[in-house]
Amino acid sequence: MLKRVVILLFAVVLSIVFLTSMLYAPHAEAAKSCSGKNVYPSQDLASVAASSPDGTTFCVHDGTYSISSPVKVGNKDRFIGVYNDSTRPEVKTDKALQVFNANSSSGALIEGLKISGAVGGNYCEPGCGQGIRGGNNLTVRDAWITGNKNNGIGGAGSNLLVENSTIDRNGSYSFTILDGGKSSAAGIKSAQSPLTVRNSKISNNYWSGVWCDIDCDALTVEGNTITGNGKAGIQDEVSEGPAVIRNNIIKGNGVLPAAQYHVGLLVSNSANIDAYGNTFGGNVSHGIQVIESSRPPDVRNVRIHDNTMNGDTIASNNKVGCTIVGVTCSKNS
Repeated sequence: MLKRVVILLFAVVLSIVFLTSMLYAPHAEAAKSCSGKNVYPSQDLASVAASSPDGTTFCVHDGTYSISSPVKVGNKDRFIGVYNDSTRPEVKTDKALQVFNANSSSGALIEGLKISGAVGGNYCEPGCGQGIRGGNNLTVRDAWITGNKNNGIGGAGSNLLVENSTIDRNGSYSFTILDGGKSSAAGIKSAQSPLTVRNSKISNNYWSGVWCDIDCDALTVEGNTITGNGKAGIQDEVSEGPAVIRNNIIKGNGVLPAAQYHVGLLVSNSANIDAYGNTFGGNVSHGIQVIESSRPPDVRNVRIHDNTMNGDTIASNNKVGCTIVGVTCSKNS
């Protein structure tokens, strides 16, 4: 009898340990199969990619890949992590300005990888310190992008899709206006259209979580959990839209005291935005803040409706919030 009790208690302890590890680690869906060029941790992934033709599928097997120069992404390349536990193969650096450089590529896929450590500072900003840089028609799926000095993903080309991924702890002081330089730090930052981010966790990035900036225009942010970012969870700035921001959890953002805004959703001189079905709460200053200044375009056709605010406010005074001509707010509770 005593033996059965001991076995039962041991099983319970193991279950608790397992559930705790799953709770605090980004969830990963193991790649079921990959047919292509097999790559293993003993190989230099950057060199393998550089010597391969465009359109190669790289089956990146579990383990750690330390690189000293960026992995160059070619047209229609596919980098697919192959693993069978709750981790992902990790591609990391403490020397390279980007981990993956997809500049001049189109139609590439990066899936099932952990990407970390890109370096940079005032000497190379804003085009450095990025986990992934560049790429038209780039898809990033089931990735964990963390600890890059500037962006998790930045400098992207048109039609960037990010889904089922974790983007956390990217950005640093030297990539913000706080040091008097250019401001670019974010989990994801793009000035190209369209940008789609869905079903992902965007958390604890130094500045903004998702930043659609200066003619980024077409934006879709849906089904994400966006928490703990330093300035804004989502920032839509100087863009014409259309933007759809729906069904996200946007909580606890604006935690960096030195940032000029401390909000969940920040709309700054943008137009044609539909924000609905989002759940706010615990954002430091406001759940939603809309700003109109002298910069074009004029704020217009911004609809904020059917959101659950949980005590968060929508900033509302002259030139800020629902009182701006062109902003309508309804059924936010």
